[in-house]
Amino acid sequence: MNRGNTVGQIDQLTGLRAFLALWVVTRHLFYPFENGAFIDFGVRSSAFDHGYLGVDGFFILSGFILAYNYANGRPLDYRAFLAARFARIYPIHFVTLLGAIGLVFVKLFVFHKHVIGTGQNTYPALAANFVLLNAWSFRFVTGWNDVAWSVSAEWFAYVFFPLFVALAPARNRFFAAVLLLVPAAALAMLEWRSGAALSLPGGLARLIPEFYAGVLLFRLRRGSNFASLPRVLGLAALGVIALGIFVQRDTLTVVGLGLLIFALSSDADVVAPLLALRPIVYLGEISYCLYMVQRFPMEGLSLARKASAALAGSPLMQLILLLAVLLAVSHWAHRFIELPGRKWLRRALSARKAEPDAMANAAPRSATRSEQEQAEEEGAAI
Repeated sequence: MNRGNTVGQIDQLTGLRAFLALWVVTRHLFYPFENGAFIDFGVRSSAFDHGYLGVDGFFILSGFILAYNYANGRPLDYRAFLAARFARIYPIHFVTLLGAIGLVFVKLFVFHKHVIGTGQNTYPALAANFVLLNAWSFRFVTGWNDVAWSVSAEWFAYVFFPLFVALAPARNRFFAAVLLLVPAAALAMLEWRSGAALSLPGGLARLIPEFYAGVLLFRLRRGSNFASLPRVLGLAALGVIALGIFVQRDTLTVVGLGLLIFALSSDADVVAPLLALRPIVYLGEISYCLYMVQRFPMEGLSLARKASAALAGSPLMQLILLLAVLLAVSHWAHRFIELPGRKWLRRALSARKAEPDAMANAAPRSATRSEQEQAEEEGAAI
C-alpha cells in the first residue's frame, strides 16, 4: 500500500482512479445532451451530471503522484522523464484516435452521416490530436476521440513539470498551504465566468490550477505526521464533494477531491482499505484505457440500435451489456496495447540515446530508470 516517501504505487490512490474514470463514464452515459442522452437508459442523477469533474480529480491526482515520484529531492532527468510520460500515454491515445477515424468513416459511408468538418472533427484538429497539441489553449477542445483533450492537457503538464515543481515551496509547508488558495481562486473565477460551471471550460484552464494544486498537496504531505490527522478525513472529503454537487458549486467539489487525495495518501484513513482492495486497484490500473475507449462501446450500441429496431429492448439489459463490454475492452486494451506499447516505446526512445553517454553514466542511470519504471505504473494521467 502506502510506501512512505519512496517511489512506488499508493494502492488506494490507484483505486481512486477507477472511481474517477467511472464517474466520467456516467456523465457520458446519462447526461441529457441537446439531442437527448447518448442512449436513454432512464437514469438521472445530479452526481452523474457532474461526472465531468472526474477529469479534474485526475488532474489533481496526476500532479500529486508525479511530485511524489519525481520531486523527491533528487535531480530530475528531464529527458528520461518526458520519454517515460510519452510512453505512458501515447500508445492508447494513438490507437483510439485511429479507432475514432474509423468510426467517423463508418458513419459517413455506412450511415451517410456527414461528421467530418462538423464541430471540431476537422483535419487540422486531427493533426493536432496526433501531436498532442489539441488542448494547448484555454478553451474547450474536443473532436474525433473527444475525451482525449485531457491527454493533450496532461502532456502540457509533463512538458512544464519542472516549472510546476519550482513554483511549489519544498520546505515551507505553511506557504504551500497558503498557495493552495491560488488554484482555488482561479477555478472559482473560471466557474463564475462560465455559463456551464466547469463542464465546458477545458484545455489548460482547468489543468494548470489543478495540476499545480496536486504538486502543492504533495509538498504538504511530504513529512506530514498523519497520526495527528483525523482518520475520517477521507469521509469528510466525501462530504465536501457531495455538498459541492448539492449546491451546484464545482469549485467546492474540486476542493473536496483534493482533500480526498491528500487523505488517501495515508493508509490510516478509514476509506483507504476499501479503495486498496485488489479488484478496485486493478480497475484503477486499467482506468486510462477505460477512459479512452469509453466512446466506442457507446457508439457501437447506438449504431446497432439504428441499424436494427430489434435491439430496442430493455434499457437495463442494454446498460449492463454496455458496461460489461466496456470493462472487457478496457482489460484487453490494457493487456495487449497499453502495456506492450509502453514497453516498446520506452525501448525505442531509450535506444536513441548516445551509447557513450549511456556507458559513462551506467550506474546512476540504471537506478534512475528503475525508479522511473516504478513511478510509471502509478504516475498515470487519466
